[in-house]
Amino acid sequence: MNKNLEKIRHSLSHLMAMAVLEKFPKAKLGIGPTIENGFYYDFGNIKLTDADLPTIEKRIRELIKQDLKFKKETLSPAEAKKIFKDQPYKLELVRELQKSKKPISVYKTINQLTNNQFTDLCAGPHVKSTKEINPDAFKLAKIAGAYWKGDEKNPMLTRIYGVAFETKKELDDYLKLQEEIEKRDHRKLGEKLDLF
Repeated sequence: MNKNLEKIRHSLSHLMAMAVLEKFPKAKLGIGPTIENGFYYDFGNIKLTDADLPTIEKRIRELIKQDLKFKKETLSPAEAKKIFKDQPYKLELVRELQKSKKPISVYKTINQLTNNQFTDLCAGPHVKSTKEINPDAFKLAKIAGAYWKGDEKNPMLTRIYGVAFETKKELDDYLKLQEEIEKRDHRKLGEKLDLF
């Protein structure tokens, strides 16, 4: 994956977390990494359906257009614990970083106009500003359940997947390809042709 695209996708996962927190202030934040064609973010303590995705997607586009800046900071464990005091999953990650003596870094997404900021535990990388993200080159794809840290003994979280590219054409091509794959799905074809 090219480095710029990775930064875009990673930054979009933070913007999605910001948008979800605005809509669901009691949401608990899990993690939000990049994946093959996009990104995801895990949330606890929220009830979402696919019907919520267009609203969240619209809000992310608004945030992109605000030219928000991403700023990295390294924190002491005590500072990190204070920032994430109401976020149990983040606190667990902070404690793990502290135990392994790894640096604890956060990225702050700052809105210069309102002075509002969103802080997320993260090693990066990110774009310097949201103006580096094409607001028409991403789409929130689906919602799924995911266990915290992939362990079934842990709580089930709500995962929102997004796909993202550098251009709208790349996104459109990807979505068209997915549609074609869906049409050729042997399970659906089998039912249509009355094979099963």
